[in-house]
Amino acid sequence: MEQHHTDFQAAGVQLLAVGLGRAEHAERYCGKLAPSMTCFAATSNKPYYLFGLRQTTLGEAAGNAFNLAKATMKAMANGQIQGAETGDRAMMPGTFIVDRAGIIRYAYYSAYAGDDPPIPDLLAALRGLKDG
Repeated sequence: MEQHHTDFQAAGVQLLAVGLGRAEHAERYCGKLAPSMTCFAATSNKPYYLFGLRQTTLGEAAGNAFNLAKATMKAMANGQIQGAETGDRAMMPGTFIVDRAGIIRYAYYSAYAGDDPPIPDLLAALRGLKDG
């Protein structure tokens, strides 16, 4: 998302990231990898559960091992190297568009770490909100 932050700014949105860990982890992430985002750290899974996210099962993790390996290689090719894990490694990520009233207007529930919605899909969803 950081690579497309000007597209998101042009769409009039603010990017926020929530990760499991402590405040210093969020500061390090935003400072190094996503300086245009506002990052928050959650010390429990509660914010994830509030958005309908869940933990992966062992079977799902095994079934997605190939896709996870591909996502890992893509991230590494872009210079992103996994550091020490913090938080709950089984917690699944997601991407949401939330309006100013707090209503979720778009939800993407990732099947594995690194399963992110295509940027054009997010931008199209934002355009749809402006047009609708």
